[in-house]
Amino acid sequence: MIESVSRRAFSSSSGTYNVRASELARERKLNIFNVTVQFLDETQHSFQIEKKAKGCVLLEQVYQHLDLVEKDYFGLQFTENGSPPSATNTEITRWLDSTKSVKKQVGANAQFWLAVRFYPPEPSRLAEEYTRYLLCLQLRKLLLDGRINAPKNTALLLASFTVQADLGDYNVSEHPPNYLSELCLLPKQTAEDERRIRELHKLHKGQAPADAEANFLEHAKRLDCYGVESHPAKDYNGKDIFIGVTSIGIVVFQNNIRVNTFSWSKIVKISFKKKQFFIQLKREPSESYDTVLGFNMRSGRAAKALWRCSVERHGFFRLRAPRRRALLAALGALAGLAAPSVPRTETMALEDARRSRSTNRSFVRRSSSRPRERSVGCASPALRGARVTAHSEPPPRAAWTDAARPASEIHEGDFLERVLRIPLSYVDESESGSEECLGSGHSGHDLNSLGSAEVCGGVKVRLEPGQDGLFGFNVRGGGPAPVLVSRVASRTRLQLQEGDQVISINGTNVDELNHEQVVQLIRNTRGVLTLIVKPNAVYAPEEPGLEEPAVCFVPLSCRPGQARAAGDALEQSLLLLGDGLASGAALTHYETLLRRLPDLPAAAARLPHNLNKNRYRDIAPYDSTRVILKNGPTGDYINASYINMEIPNSDSVLSYIATQGPLASTVGDFWQMVWEAESTLIVMLTVLTERGRAKCHQYWPKVGNTPLKATNSLTIFTTSEQNHGHYVRREMTMKENTGACRNVTQLQYTAWPDHGVPEDATAFINFTQLCSSLRNNHPLIPTVVDPSAGSGSEESLSCVSPPMIVHCSAGVGRTGALVLCELALELLARRQPLYPLDLVRAMRAQRPMCIQNASQYKFVCESIQMAYNQGFANKPAENGSN
Repeated sequence: MIESVSRRAFSSSSGTYNVRASELARERKLNIFNVTVQFLDETQHSFQIEKKAKGCVLLEQVYQHLDLVEKDYFGLQFTENGSPPSATNTEITRWLDSTKSVKKQVGANAQFWLAVRFYPPEPSRLAEEYTRYLLCLQLRKLLLDGRINAPKNTALLLASFTVQADLGDYNVSEHPPNYLSELCLLPKQTAEDERRIRELHKLHKGQAPADAEANFLEHAKRLDCYGVESHPAKDYNGKDIFIGVTSIGIVVFQNNIRVNTFSWSKIVKISFKKKQFFIQLKREPSESYDTVLGFNMRSGRAAKALWRCSVERHGFFRLRAPRRRALLAALGALAGLAAPSVPRTETMALEDARRSRSTNRSFVRRSSSRPRERSVGCASPALRGARVTAHSEPPPRAAWTDAARPASEIHEGDFLERVLRIPLSYVDESESGSEECLGSGHSGHDLNSLGSAEVCGGVKVRLEPGQDGLFGFNVRGGGPAPVLVSRVASRTRLQLQEGDQVISINGTNVDELNHEQVVQLIRNTRGVLTLIVKPNAVYAPEEPGLEEPAVCFVPLSCRPGQARAAGDALEQSLLLLGDGLASGAALTHYETLLRRLPDLPAAAARLPHNLNKNRYRDIAPYDSTRVILKNGPTGDYINASYINMEIPNSDSVLSYIATQGPLASTVGDFWQMVWEAESTLIVMLTVLTERGRAKCHQYWPKVGNTPLKATNSLTIFTTSEQNHGHYVRREMTMKENTGACRNVTQLQYTAWPDHGVPEDATAFINFTQLCSSLRNNHPLIPTVVDPSAGSGSEESLSCVSPPMIVHCSAGVGRTGALVLCELALELLARRQPLYPLDLVRAMRAQRPMCIQNASQYKFVCESIQMAYNQGFANKPAENGSN
């Protein structure tokens, strides 16, 4: 009976309702949390996550939606008030923490912005074209809203690459004169800016979007504020500064100028306490104490944010694997605040990206300036403002080719490309590939080339060994750094250039090989050596010593169809220098210079009894140019070098002694050198102490104090001291026991910070002119024309003046900058062509590492340009300026 009832109850006319399942679905629906993410191309998408979900869940959904492979460089930003991140609301902008609940971090406002969190120091090492595209979009946003500052010429060049990527090749019939007026390319864009961008756009013909973006990144990465997350602070003097964190370390900006850099290798510890942020630096051999620098932040929250940012960037860029969290970190007060850690490092990201995908997928490019239909090559009329790009897109015409172009392709503005060969920028500069690797690769001087051919991703070069079995080139780099050609024998330069990046050797990819493995792979080759290389961005000019810019702007005094005034070599050299600075090519050339010539020994500096006389271990004078003391109180060695620079087309020689700032133990040696060299001018380019670190010992007595007994025979008196703001002038007298005496002038320039550049270029130019005038006012040293002629020989006053003694702390960086600046001013006054790179090369052949970094070189070159624009070249050279 019961069985029959049950069957009737559950017959086709009956039904059921699962109450519990409906309740669970209702609960799940109530726990759903909707968030909106805005991407870098201004599109938006909504995502649904559970309210208790952590940030990693949302991040993974975003990465999957974009099919983003190199996702470790990106993150999600949100603001406390829900407004978009900008230059004015950096205080309330936060990064989504992947380990914490999304709901607790953002509250009710669930608006996020995708952004680049870790900027790759070498964008060319990114495996995905799509990643480079997103990086370009991010940088364009930062340039437009003022969060990244760029020099005017560089900003124009970057804008021209943006136009090339968005609109393609310039076409007279389809691009009217005002075709850039509707595009938002620069802040406060003017008609003159658009004209110059148009001229640059014409030079990029043949570049595919990927190539234009690669060139954009190659120039953008050289900006001082590239990849810098800035935090406002105050220094120990109460001045407003910005502390930035980058892949190389912690940098300090003042008035948008980088004034100091603390690399990770020089930092021992970073910490914060309340509103103060601290950096502890590695102790130098000459120091007996630790140096801790403190900065005042706006609040304790700001100090913690800077500390957290520094820890995360150090972990991402410097570690090979994430740091394990301490077991006692959870105990809070017992272990202190636990340092944050990144889930993955850049090394892991690059390795995974290289393995995950061998070819780039197709994706849609959207105009970063405004929605606009492509005039040429658009995939479909429906894709307005978009461009579909695949890895199979045909390669562009090489911009450095000499092949003749059809007359139909030559249009207005192409005269620059016909007169000057404009190279594409493909260089891959890695700081890890230092000069220490020079000459350690496979070397030789004889080469029989079998030719080269373009292949996908590079150029194939086939080489035969010479009679000595060598292939005629050196390599540097390897491991995390790209493998670059460092030296090339003279007969190989038609096939291989210095700076070419080696992609593969005999079919073996070198990305994961260290330097020794690369060298061994070359040495083990029998017969033909097959290389796949990326051409170097530094164009090898036909005339040695000339700088060839990566791009050239249209001179205002030279229009198409007009010839340049002949014979003005100075103007042409300054134009090349200006274009090189604007494009970054000048700094690229500078970075290729050898810091120390390997064939010039420095054995005297390495002797055991001389080691303590060197302020820094790696700054040692060459034996061939070092100053040798005749009656030195502690021997004949002092860390000083002669630098003699000849002025072309004249009998003038500017002579210097470049030396380190004296140590307490070398003051006597320093004054003995001044006496023996008969010098009457000392130029000091440092203060005694910078940020708590001793840079130079005070080697002179104060006015009115007891004279300084420098040696057993020399006594130093300071007779006067005058402070002129950015420099101090002191008059001193040297007296010897025999009664002989000499007046010496010391000029101490106090406005050049260590590892930075001066704020006022005009003041530095004026200071350099003062040094030159004091040198010229002193009598020359008489020299014998023919020493073998005996008493009948004549004396000459036109050969060499007493050397100007120049020193900073190490005697190479700021010292070399002053030498270069005085040489440049002398050449300007004589209207001689000026090539700063050749001058630096000549200086480093006499003292290693002169002009220590690119920022110093850039500052001097820009100061030279400013002096030229102010009409200094029109001033006549002073008589006796040798």
